Amino acid sequence: MKSVSVAMATYNGGRYLLEQLQSLASQIRPPAELVVTDDVSTDDTLAILTEFSHTAPFPVRVYVNTQRLGYRANFMRAASMCSSDIIAFCDQDDVWRPDKLQRCVDVLERTDALLVYHNAIVTDSALSPIGTLARFALANSCNPPLSVDPFMGVYGFTLVFDRQLVQFSSLWDRSINIKDGNNPIDHDQWYFFLAQTLGTLAYVDEPLAQYRRHESTTTTSEYDWIGKSLLSQAPHFMFECLGRWEHLALGFERRAAILNEIAREPAIPHAASARAGAEKYQAIARIYRERIELYKDDRIVHRFRQFMGILTSGGYRSGDVWAKGPKSGIKDLILGVLRVSRIVPAAAKIKLRGY
Repeated sequence: MKSVSVAMATYNGGRYLLEQLQSLASQIRPPAELVVTDDVSTDDTLAILTEFSHTAPFPVRVYVNTQRLGYRANFMRAASMCSSDIIAFCDQDDVWRPDKLQRCVDVLERTDALLVYHNAIVTDSALSPIGTLARFALANSCNPPLSVDPFMGVYGFTLVFDRQLVQFSSLWDRSINIKDGNNPIDHDQWYFFLAQTLGTLAYVDEPLAQYRRHESTTTTSEYDWIGKSLLSQAPHFMFECLGRWEHLALGFERRAAILNEIAREPAIPHAASARAGAEKYQAIARIYRERIELYKDDRIVHRFRQFMGILTSGGYRSGDVWAKGPKSGIKDLILGVLRVSRIVPAAAKIKLRGY
């Protein structure tokens, strides 16, 4: 039976921390250890952890950073300090269902998945339900390499993954966050990226935790441009999307480079998947580079030629997570190539996602 470590990153989390710790202590399948990296808290976080360690049914190891790292690097450090076969990320303010670790570890033990994640109940600060994370659900419980949308990301507390992914942590700081083009990729998206590229990705469609939202929560929800018409998105495409696409292209190019680096090690069992992934990420980065050029060019003949190049290369094909799909093709034709100031009513009613 494989052992499991819980990797928790803390920072001034005293208000809700005890409830989370109690839910860890109540796990049907208790972890082999709780590893905590604290980012120089100034409240009672460390006192709560120390008191809990005296009664916890498993070892609790607490490491205090010498300086603030930020949540990304703090979680990456927590994972690196774990010693078990399997690692589960843990936030400081949620509450886990008693069977969370049992359910997730069971999936990893009976399949070849590198990572499993699950649904959760979204709550307010008092744990009153306000929704779920069902929008992150996958149709299949097990998904082969490179079959999941490369834009997809999930919350860290839902992740339980094979420790072999930690061996690639030295490459993390070469990554680029596709949201801002500056910081490295978030810790949870890093492991999600590696797992869905290099191996099988598993999903449990049950809410195995309560995800507490409150005024101090670090992450934000995203509903980018869903349900807006083509007409309302025109200013967004002309002035905002080009910068965002630049981040996407750079981020995907960095992922391709990281995968090529992994593929250079023949002893790594996932080298072939890494090479295939590098090609996929490089190809989708190229689509965004070509779309940027399309929108920047002042000559309609060149814009049309650029559009046709993306079209004939399969960049707008349907049913492929590594292509932009026909809806993006319609956008690029109307807003990029033709640059019409008035859109016919039928087109204006089309509801599309803003990528």
